[in-house]
Amino acid sequence: MTDSDIKQAMKAIATVTGLKLTDERIERDLPAYKNYLAAIETIARVELPINAEPLPVVVLPADRRS
Repeated sequence: MTDSDIKQAMKAIATVTGLKLTDERIERDLPAYKNYLAAIETIARVELPINAEPLPVVVLPADRRS
């Protein structure tokens, strides 16, 4: 994705979530967002067996346990 594509995506996400991002804010946040996207790509490249996936753990407060 080009910087322009990423900026458009940031604006679209902001609009959908009801945030108002200025062009200045988008410029300032662009490097961090690009690092975020790069981290997602890096994580996605790692192939793990299904049994290596973390299991969700739910802990109920003491007064909710049966």
